[in-house]
Amino acid sequence: MEQGRPESAHRSWKTEPTLTEVLILTVVCYLIYVGLIVLLDNYALQVKTFGDNKPYVAIATAIRHWDFASLRTWQLWGLPYAMVAFSFLTHTSFLTALLVISVACSFLTVAISDRLWGGWVAALFATVSREWMERSLLGGAEPLFLALVVGSFLAARRQRWLVASLLASLSTIVRPMGIFVLVAVGIVLLLRKQFKTLAAATLIGIFVGGLYVVPFKVYQGNSFENVQAYGQADGSQGMPITYPFLAIIRRPALGPVTAEKEVTSGKTTQLNLARTAMWISVVLLGVVAMFLNKGFRAFARNHTVEVLFCALYIALLFTYNSAWARTAFPRYAIPVLPFLILAFERWIPKDRRFLWAFALASTVLSAFSTLGITNSIAIVRRVL
Repeated sequence: MEQGRPESAHRSWKTEPTLTEVLILTVVCYLIYVGLIVLLDNYALQVKTFGDNKPYVAIATAIRHWDFASLRTWQLWGLPYAMVAFSFLTHTSFLTALLVISVACSFLTVAISDRLWGGWVAALFATVSREWMERSLLGGAEPLFLALVVGSFLAARRQRWLVASLLASLSTIVRPMGIFVLVAVGIVLLLRKQFKTLAAATLIGIFVGGLYVVPFKVYQGNSFENVQAYGQADGSQGMPITYPFLAIIRRPALGPVTAEKEVTSGKTTQLNLARTAMWISVVLLGVVAMFLNKGFRAFARNHTVEVLFCALYIALLFTYNSAWARTAFPRYAIPVLPFLILAFERWIPKDRRFLWAFALASTVLSAFSTLGITNSIAIVRRVL
C-alpha cells in the first residue's frame, strides 16, 4: 500500500483540471498580475492610459449624451454600448464599466472554453498570452469579443443556430473579425441545406448591422463612416487584404500607430520585436501541427464552425494589409490561441504541476513585460 501511494498521487496530477481548478488558477494568476502592477507602478493610471481605453470612454460619453459632433475615433462601438449600459445600471464611471466588463467577460470566456475544449486548453489559454492578460485586467475589447465568439460556438454545437447567429452578429460590432463566425455559421447551414434557418440567421445579421450604422447615417451622413475611419487608421485605405506575409515583411517594425504600450528603450523594443517574431512562428508551427495531429483533424471534422473561423482568422493574420499586421500580431492572435493549444496538445506535458508552474511564470513575465522588462528590473533593484 505504501508503495502504491506515490504512483497514485503521480497519476492524480495527470488528470485534466476541473472547471473549478481552472477558475482558481485564473483568479490566482490574475491577482498576481494586478498585484505586481500595483507594487511596481500606478494601476489606476495604467488602466486609464492603456490601449484604446481613452477612445472607448470618449465614444461611450458621446453615446450617453447622444452627441457625436466632436467625436473623432475609429474604434468600433460595440464595447462602448456595453459600457454605457453597465454604467447606467450601476451608476459607475465608464472606465470602471470598461474594466468590470473586461474582467467578467475574461472569466466567462475561460469558463466557456473549458466547456468547449477542456480544462487543459482553458487553463493555458487564460495564462499563456500577455496581451490577453492586459486586455482582461487593464481593459480592452477582446474579452467581450471572445465571450460572444465562444458563446456562438457553444450555441452552434447545441444546434441553436439563431442564438449562434445573434452572438456572432454582436461580436462583429466589437471586433470586425466576428464576421468570420457569421460566415462559418452560414457555410455550415448552407452545406446542411437548412435554407430557412440560413435566411433567418442572415436577417439577424442584417438587423444588427443595420441598427449599428443608424447613428453614422443620421448624425454623420455616412453609414460606413466607422469602417472608413478604421481603414484610414490602420493604413489599409479600404483594402484590408493583401498578398500573404507582404505586410508583415514590408511594413516597418513600429507602425504609425502603436496601439499598445511600446516601451521606448531600445533594448525593450528589441524584446518586443522578438516576442512578435516568436508569436508569428508559433502560429505558423500551429498550422503545421493542425495537419499532423490526428486528434485535431478529428476535432475539425466534428466542429466545422469553429475550424472555419480558425482558418479564416489565421488567413487574415497573414494577409492583413496594415502596419499593425506585425506590430500587433500577438494581440491579433488571441482568438486562435485555443486552436493552437489544441493543435499542440499531444506534445504538451499533461501534468497539473507543470500547468501551475507555467501559468505562474507566464503571469509574472507578463506583468514585467507590460511595464517593460528593463523598467521592471530597475524598479525591483531600487526596491531591494
